[in-house]
Amino acid sequence: MSTDVAIDINRALDSALADSGEALGLRRRAVSEADLRRALRQLVDDAPAAAAMGASDAEKHAAAHFILSNDETVGGYAERTQNHRVLYLWGLSELYRNRSAKAAEVFDRCVQLEPRDTQARLQQAALLALLGEPEKAREALGSMAEDTEQARVLYALGAIAEAEADYELAQQQYQAALMQDPEHVGSLFRLAYQHDLSGDDDAAIALYERARRIKPTRVNILINLGVLYEDREEYDKAAEAYSSILAQYPNHPRARKFMRDTQSSLSMMVDEDLERNEDRRNMLLRTPISDFELSVRSRNCLAKMNISSLGDLIQRTEAELLSYKNFGETSLQEIKDILGAKGLRLGMRREEVLMQDLPTPTLPDVPADSAERSAAMNLPISDLDLSVRSTKCMVQLGVNIIGDLMAHSESALLRTKNFGVTSLQEIRTKLGKLGLSLNK
Repeated sequence: MSTDVAIDINRALDSALADSGEALGLRRRAVSEADLRRALRQLVDDAPAAAAMGASDAEKHAAAHFILSNDETVGGYAERTQNHRVLYLWGLSELYRNRSAKAAEVFDRCVQLEPRDTQARLQQAALLALLGEPEKAREALGSMAEDTEQARVLYALGAIAEAEADYELAQQQYQAALMQDPEHVGSLFRLAYQHDLSGDDDAAIALYERARRIKPTRVNILINLGVLYEDREEYDKAAEAYSSILAQYPNHPRARKFMRDTQSSLSMMVDEDLERNEDRRNMLLRTPISDFELSVRSRNCLAKMNISSLGDLIQRTEAELLSYKNFGETSLQEIKDILGAKGLRLGMRREEVLMQDLPTPTLPDVPADSAERSAAMNLPISDLDLSVRSTKCMVQLGVNIIGDLMAHSESALLRTKNFGVTSLQEIRTKLGKLGLSLNK
């Protein structure tokens, strides 16, 4: 790294340590400016461990890791300092990681070191409220509560109202905060969360999407957004939200779990779509020739050739049909028009149209009064180790034990939202291994 770049980085870090607004600005810039990221990474990569640093170097490296969005690393350096500005950056890092209790603890340390640090006090007040301690939040807010021209004050007041279950007032405060600062992430998130809880998914998604555009995006925004997209079966969008978290925090446990579930659901959707398409094709091929308006000559010729369905018809070639007595070009064109309208043609093999049906497993015949059967019926549904989609359907139906599941018929299950042929096949198989079956 050249001397000029090193000086620029040092000056930038000095500015970040003097003003958290500068630190946040650099953090946003680092998302898109490769040169800034490269210089910062060289600085932190060349550094000794935090334990081997003096306080001033630890402060600088805490700021560098904050700007790089290495939020899990900031605390290791920040805790070696007594600089309330560095502690404030550490508190923000914990907040971005959705570790509210730890963030509240760090902001409390900021206030203990510097009681006049209004930014830390406002953060502390909001977090105390969201952690269920509105009285302590009011105490932390103090006389600042009167400054309702500040978005951060309005946000803290909204959090207090929310903690006191005054959700209407909370929404009013968050909306007022956004009037003061349209990019106040906390207000966007809490307002989105209120809509989420009330079932207004469209409003919640719009607000979460608005919040995620403010870089770098907080983890809790992406988690909640992904879950909402999953509920709407927009699994590709859910996966994109979770992958955004994993790009920054590759080992984030919830994001990794949710990503696995989403990928499983995507796979199952594809499988079930294929099965539904296959079933439609089967029905199409079983369609009787008598369902179509054919000329008498064509109908009689097909009947004499023992062609009774579309599946029979597509297996014949043009030459075969034309070789039959009284079957001419007019009849051939008539047939081709009918097949073409259905996406079919003469000379097709059935394998080109559909895959073979999967056999339905045969369930063992277990006596109704079997002790083993009774024991199996009382097992928790989790013992079946069902797929993600099937498990979600069990929750939706209120199924807690295997006996609850057996009370449902196949047709009833298939009427359940998101429950398809793949899920039904899975349940048949799992119950069959226990000698059980669904209700008839």
